[in-house]
Amino acid sequence: MNVSGTIVPMATPIAGGGVDEAALAEFTRSLVDRGVHGLFPGSSIGEFPSLTAEEHRTLVETVVEAADDTTAVIAGCCATSIGDVRARVSTAGEAGADAAVVVTPYYLSTTQNGLRRFFERVAADAPLDLLLYNIPALTGNQLSVDTVSHLADLDTVVGLKDTSGDLGYQYRVVEETPPEFVVFQGSTDIAGAALNLGADGLIAGPANVFPAELAELYDAHARGDDATVNRILREVVVPIVSTYDDIPTAAAIKHLVRRNGLDIGDPLPPVAPVSPAEQERLDVAYRAVADRTIE
Repeated sequence: MNVSGTIVPMATPIAGGGVDEAALAEFTRSLVDRGVHGLFPGSSIGEFPSLTAEEHRTLVETVVEAADDTTAVIAGCCATSIGDVRARVSTAGEAGADAAVVVTPYYLSTTQNGLRRFFERVAADAPLDLLLYNIPALTGNQLSVDTVSHLADLDTVVGLKDTSGDLGYQYRVVEETPPEFVVFQGSTDIAGAALNLGADGLIAGPANVFPAELAELYDAHARGDDATVNRILREVVVPIVSTYDDIPTAAAIKHLVRRNGLDIGDPLPPVAPVSPAEQERLDVAYRAVADRTIE
């Protein structure tokens, strides 16, 4: 897998209780047209725990078809059962995805040896390259640097999405894995520092709403334009992220996408739609950011 840059952890359009394929295709094309470097259906923002296996298949197939080979697709293939994960990786491979993202198991607490066993069995004969996904605040299980380094020796394990928010952890992963092992930062508010410490890109929730600006953040860093990086962080990323800090992210992003002109429905239970007060807060932040331009 040769992917870097800004990848969008896509919100999942919902209508009638299921995946809204027409809205999903339109949403995908809008993200591609605005320059993102990759698409990540089946993410946490995409409410993957609330989707059935068939909905997951529809999600990945629709995004791959709409992307039309113009943008890389890394499909979330997350579950707690090894069999379910492997089935979803197989589905993503059949759909034409470029890679799969697999989160650490959640609910049951475990050890680093348990995590190694889980990922080794998922990786065995996997039809796609795999990215590990470390988000301990939601799963309760942190992948240690040593475990990531061990798993990086497997042929099919090619990278990590880290949403720990710990820059020291990211630095150690970059230093202790092979150069071709890709590391994506999932905490967008620390994007500048993460890129400076060797991250290969961002998996950025705000890119659902401001895709061109988030793509430009990465591109500006790549060309050494620190002023533009800092301006996008100051004028786009931090104002948006801080506004939904205490709101379920999937619900907040869906409202902001609707505010941006495309209705992708409400979140699936157990996530609740944003309240009127939360809507107003989000609208104020959206208007403030949208009124600015990125040169």
